[in-house]
Amino acid sequence: MNDCIFCKIIRKEVPAYIVYEDEHSVAFLDINPISLGHILVVPKKHYERITDMPEDYLKEFMASVQKVAKIIETKLSRDYNIVVNHGSKAGQIINHVHFHIIPRYGQEQLFIWTTHKLTEEEAEKILDTLKGV
Repeated sequence: MNDCIFCKIIRKEVPAYIVYEDEHSVAFLDINPISLGHILVVPKKHYERITDMPEDYLKEFMASVQKVAKIIETKLSRDYNIVVNHGSKAGQIINHVHFHIIPRYGQEQLFIWTTHKLTEEEAEKILDTLKGV
């Protein structure tokens, strides 16, 4: 994708604060971090969703995500979130797979979850929908 900002970073057409790179991924500092050390890990091939990625490539990419998580654990904090958004309703702004690895130091407000008690009717309905998956 020629207009994808992450593809431009991968091709080194746009500067980024790269902290890790291998054959399958590039990891760089988020320019709008939730906390210091907030890193984005992106596959070098353009995929919009992880469900678009071939399984063998996904395995290699996830190994890269794990390596970056270990860097966070060793250098910044043993507490962190790994977040992936898929689709605009889930908060995905850039349509290129990317994992946020967000170190937690204790004062960050990351998620405000609004939940409800799952009813038996809701559970049965969603189970019927998901059967056979």
